Amino acid sequence: MSVTIEQVAEFIFAYTRKYRSAYAKATAPQPEGPGYPKLVRSAYLDATNLQVYVAQDGVVISVENEPSHQWYIAGGPALKVDYEPSKTPNAVTKFLNDHQLLGKPIGICRIVTKVPLASCIWRGRIQNIEKELTIANDELELKLNLKQINSPFEKVVNILTFGAFGSILDPNFHDGTVDFGSPHILKNLGFFPADLNNRRFFEHIEVYSHADESAWDTRLINLRVQQDLRRDIGSALAAAGREPGEGTMSFGGEPQWLESYNNRLDSLKTAISDLGDALRFQPEGIESVFHEILEKHPVLLDVYGSCESKPELSYPHGQTSPIGKTKLQPDFIIRYPDQSYKMIEIERPSKQIATTQGQPRAEVGQAVFQTAEWKHYIKTHYQLVASRYPGIQSKCKTSVIMSRFTQQHFKSVSDARDYMGLMMEQFNIDEFLTFDDLLERAITAYTMLSGLPPEQAGY
Repeated sequence: MSVTIEQVAEFIFAYTRKYRSAYAKATAPQPEGPGYPKLVRSAYLDATNLQVYVAQDGVVISVENEPSHQWYIAGGPALKVDYEPSKTPNAVTKFLNDHQLLGKPIGICRIVTKVPLASCIWRGRIQNIEKELTIANDELELKLNLKQINSPFEKVVNILTFGAFGSILDPNFHDGTVDFGSPHILKNLGFFPADLNNRRFFEHIEVYSHADESAWDTRLINLRVQQDLRRDIGSALAAAGREPGEGTMSFGGEPQWLESYNNRLDSLKTAISDLGDALRFQPEGIESVFHEILEKHPVLLDVYGSCESKPELSYPHGQTSPIGKTKLQPDFIIRYPDQSYKMIEIERPSKQIATTQGQPRAEVGQAVFQTAEWKHYIKTHYQLVASRYPGIQSKCKTSVIMSRFTQQHFKSVSDARDYMGLMMEQFNIDEFLTFDDLLERAITAYTMLSGLPPEQAGY
């Protein structure tokens, strides 16, 4: 028996509740949880509105929110459905030409149909809607807009994508023999016909090739959440470091993120070895030695963000910093998917951080002063870097990495960390690490992500 929209709604609400609970536990720090980073962007965590299309033989669930820019003109990412000759309005062609964008990569892929498209496909108008229903759950702050459609799910997807997935491209959807809970997933991709009569941008869309009641039985939710959360965390970790908002498509089969995830683990293991060798065999090495290692292996600085080495923060012509500098240059800037940042200053591991009397050494003050210069620049000249680092003025942390525990005369590592905590308070800096901390954090990340205990991981 085919599932009803009411049954699908009940399943989605129960699934969302369980998914959020499981994700909270997965990201809880040890010992409450494994401490995975909060990188996952899921419709079941973030969305307030879901569009649900219950077809004869499948279900489509989507989040349809447009980016703030005119993604259908330039920027995308999007698929543009067209004929030959093109139906692109002259005004669009002129705009692209005036801005020297014509013929250049603009984030939009034009695909051309070889046969005439039905009007409902070209205009993206869903047909054969038998029932519509809107159900809200105040506890979850989630609203479902549901449609029961007397058509195959492949036809529904073809119309939703203006013929891109169906009439022009073959998405190779599963048939009803595939395991329950194995959707095709697409994220951050728009679709529109060339004449701009309509458009849709999918932050998230899932296509399921089952519409029988057994596939939407709430007794499957625990197993589904375990499987989906593992998939989503692995996919997010594999994608860490890429630009946020990139479009992705998954058409079933082996998970495409798995190879990237394993490669990332291999890179982290190599990085740990290189830094460990440098600290062991070049403990007196100059700063550039360790900068080169961190530039080669930015995963040591952060497993989950994208890293930029020695970015320049230049003052406008004729202006300088309060002490006369024409530009500033952090050692690294880490960019995270949520448009937050970390600016990092490194000094060589052989530098001491405390005098014999216990006061911070001058080298510490010099390093911290540079972080203060960066914050002052961002506060007073944000407009100069807004396009490169949007949001950095409100979500940016500072970090200093220098010295080693072996360079100090503390009774224990715990005492050394307490001392660095005092310096963070004194200098108003967000993070103060030694190179030993950096190595230890990388080892911890590797053992957590690989699922191996330290002794089996080789540490």
